[in-house]
Amino acid sequence: MATKLGKVSRMGQETAKKVFRPSYIDVNVPAGGASVGPPLGPKLGEFGLPINKFVEDFNDLTKDIKKGIPIPTRVHIEGKKYRIELYEPCVKFLIRQAAGIAVGSYNPTEHIVGKITLRHAYEIGKVKLEQENYKIRNYSMQQMCEMVLRECYELGVEVVEDLDPQEYHEFLEEKKREEEEQKLAEDIAMQEARKKIARKLQN
Repeated sequence: MATKLGKVSRMGQETAKKVFRPSYIDVNVPAGGASVGPPLGPKLGEFGLPINKFVEDFNDLTKDIKKGIPIPTRVHIEGKKYRIELYEPCVKFLIRQAAGIAVGSYNPTEHIVGKITLRHAYEIGKVKLEQENYKIRNYSMQQMCEMVLRECYELGVEVVEDLDPQEYHEFLEEKKREEEEQKLAEDIAMQEARKKIARKLQN
């Protein structure tokens, strides 16, 4: 009986030692900006992949893309070898680019930070629809555009029929001033809070 239990125990230990390794990993890497440092380097290192070679290959593949654009990347792993598959940037990034903003709204239901036209939304949907992982889902153009509109709402980006370039430039400048004023007010409030804590500690 003890011998059988011992065998079962050893089998359990051997099973536990077998670590599941996926056949691919998904990462976001800036175009032309892959490096051996974290988070990319350690992640590739877990699979024993040649990190320096990957960095060289990725940066070469993305040399014609504007540097710094986050590229969703799938790395197919075959032992110590790999194959790089690049995708279009995510929908939110494309919306921010079209709207000319860096980040979305902290409160999209009340605070609009940017605008794009229906034509912009359609073109973004068209680009994403060509992506393989959307093709296999059999998305229609209408479904894709609806998804783009939902993403716009979550970012606090209003979708309009038409935009006057000068008026929109003024809108963005106004939003920029509002953000700077808000940040200044937050900094002042933080300083006041620190002073109150300091006074309490002194007392």
